[in-house]
Amino acid sequence: MNLFSYFGRQYVRVSSIVAWQNYRRKSTEGVSATMLYLWFSGNLFYGAYAVADKLYFGLIIQPQIFALFTLVNILQIFWYRYRWNAYKVAFVGVVLSAVYAGLHVGMWKAIEHAVEQDQKGAVKFMGVLPAILIALGFFPEFYVCIKEQSVEMSNFFIMLDISGGVFSTISLAFDHTFDYVASITYLIVVFLDLVLVAMKLYFYFRGTQGLVHKERLREQQQQQLESSDKDKQTTKMETKSKHLEEGY
Repeated sequence: MNLFSYFGRQYVRVSSIVAWQNYRRKSTEGVSATMLYLWFSGNLFYGAYAVADKLYFGLIIQPQIFALFTLVNILQIFWYRYRWNAYKVAFVGVVLSAVYAGLHVGMWKAIEHAVEQDQKGAVKFMGVLPAILIALGFFPEFYVCIKEQSVEMSNFFIMLDISGGVFSTISLAFDHTFDYVASITYLIVVFLDLVLVAMKLYFYFRGTQGLVHKERLREQQQQQLESSDKDKQTTKMETKSKHLEEGY
């Protein structure tokens, strides 16, 4: 297996790490739902393109795994943010998985047919479309960052994403011919991740980096303390009332 393809797949772990982070803190705060939908759609198209264009095996399974963890992140939004019950979340997961599988096979066959018919324009469009969707997915996250004057993605996540994009691009050189259309997706991810790095540095020097998240954590802790105090007072009042009724 192409070594660079292996390292390139590491950027897939970014979405799995985000899913683990959401699970640990029981929240999807700071994660844009629009970004996830666009990434899910982008990997659907790119996965079909990779199979039809017979890219290296590592680059074929990469978008499938990324789409899987992106789906997990989407379901976490329904679970933690909208408080849906397990049955509704599971139903949405099954429906989205079925839609993904059906469209993936359909587009795969359509691209294969376009390749056989030497319809280069259609093939290039299907290769560039995922890059457009994934790139658009960054902009809702940019909006959240600008609004909160802070980038909540950790340095580790961003660096992993950048290195994955770089190694995936390099791995294309070890295929039969360098697929410059496929490389667009990876290079756009690298560029937009660098924009996040620049924003993070800017907010750091402005003194706002991470402050919003910390302040919200303080507010949540304060609300939990106030709620706990109210529960204690209510319990005391109920106990006192019960004693009075019993003649103490």
